[in-house]
Amino acid sequence: MTMAAGLVVAAAPAASAADSMTDLGVRLSLADHSEVVAGGGKVFVTAGDRVVVTDTEGALLGAITDLAGVDDVVVTPDGAHAYAALPDSHEVVEIDTAALAVTRRIDFAAYSCLTDLALSGQTLWTAHGCDLYTGGVVTRLDVSAPASQPVTVLTGQSTTPTIAVAGNTLLLSAPAASAADVLVYDVSAGSATLRGEIDGGAPTTSSRPDLDITPDGSTAVLAFSSGFESWDLASLTKLRDYGQDPTVRGQVIDFAVSPDGDHLAGGWWLGDRGVELYDLATGATTYTQKIPSGWPTPRILTMAIAGNDVFSVLYTSGTTNLRLWRLEDATLLPSAVTLSAPSEGATALEPVTLTGRLTLPDGMALGLRSLRVTRRLPDGTSTSLRHVKTKTDGTFSITDTPPTAGTVGYDVSWPGSTTVRGSTASASVVVVHQSASLTLAGPRDLVLGNRLYFWGTLKFGDHAPATRPSVTVNRGNPDGTSTELGTVQVSASGGFKISDLPDQEGEYIYNVLFLGDDATTGTNDGLFVTVRAGSV
Repeated sequence: MTMAAGLVVAAAPAASAADSMTDLGVRLSLADHSEVVAGGGKVFVTAGDRVVVTDTEGALLGAITDLAGVDDVVVTPDGAHAYAALPDSHEVVEIDTAALAVTRRIDFAAYSCLTDLALSGQTLWTAHGCDLYTGGVVTRLDVSAPASQPVTVLTGQSTTPTIAVAGNTLLLSAPAASAADVLVYDVSAGSATLRGEIDGGAPTTSSRPDLDITPDGSTAVLAFSSGFESWDLASLTKLRDYGQDPTVRGQVIDFAVSPDGDHLAGGWWLGDRGVELYDLATGATTYTQKIPSGWPTPRILTMAIAGNDVFSVLYTSGTTNLRLWRLEDATLLPSAVTLSAPSEGATALEPVTLTGRLTLPDGMALGLRSLRVTRRLPDGTSTSLRHVKTKTDGTFSITDTPPTAGTVGYDVSWPGSTTVRGSTASASVVVVHQSASLTLAGPRDLVLGNRLYFWGTLKFGDHAPATRPSVTVNRGNPDGTSTELGTVQVSASGGFKISDLPDQEGEYIYNVLFLGDDATTGTNDGLFVTVRAGSV
């Protein structure tokens, strides 16, 4: 859509893990205009005096710079060349998309005010218009011929025409007197023959629509501020509406039709609508995603679709660089994963079970699907656990032993398929410390000069500690002083032994302390020993 200040390209109710945001390194004012297209594994964004190029994962590849006010851009079906309109210099530049360099400049000085581009096969169509007396002009140009010159196809049209071309059909926005209408031309012979008129118009607006055609040339798509319409180009009859919900606040900013003609992506401004995808054949909404928060008044500007992904460029009140927002697998069918944790929580070092369900689109067999599971600990670290498999009804369970107390998170994800978008779910479990117990045993009387031996057992709950921790031993002497005897490591069975040689008569107390850790509480136990002279 021809809007002030903008960019968006080719994209699950929940954001995918591979969704990304790329800083394009360019600032535009709200009065500037931008467009974006995708082709040949690249994304092209017009931004002031340049075309910024990324790959289809949003990584910056470079830019074609020193362009005089670049406005519109289109790309050939094979992605080998892009064509950018430069209204200020009255020309269209041809860009080699592999070298990211201008290889040809096509002169349009004979035509005023280049306003729009369209590409059908190897034919470049241009729309011109700003003269109230002569009206708008449409030309065509064979870009496969090195020395080809533009040929006038239509004259006397709207002073600022908008065009779309696919196959043998040219759409053109009608004059301002019929703002919501679109003229349909047959261009199979190279010239334009009027076939009829689409009497379009969303119920809440009379503004001139933006327009596009599905790649097979069968369906026209019109965008109004309040939503979208599709029209059959054979009968010139309306097929259906999209996104026109008067109860939901929003205004259309831009839209794109997928290369296979199956999907319509719409970008919305105001309210919480963000990006929405529709099934072009049924009108069903298949995907929604709000604009990410974090910047002042973020706004989607233009759109396009590449493969299964939607890309949108966000403008944020002129305070930050434009950002390319990639929505991965947005055109695929939706799936859903749910995950529930036990409400009573869990205890560290004891098994806990979470349950969930994977739901696939209607009519698709669930089968045994493998799910990835990740555990997140309170310290921010995460660990991949063993995959789990769904049952034939989609249900599954995850059993894990939390190694620490605190809030432990679990993420489960299904990676998706070639036709269905993956999905994720998360749940948290409040894990309390495991109780620890310590017991000591040994002689209570000892003859001075003999060595004392006693032993103990440390348990975590009902089990020996698997981590083999250490305990600290302190001796309280008859004279009121104390001596730290050091630490002793617990065996795999939880047992430990302590020996000491008391050096005076009297009553001793041996205290053994386990300090506790992230998973268990601390505990201690003591043993009183009386040391006497002579035999016992």
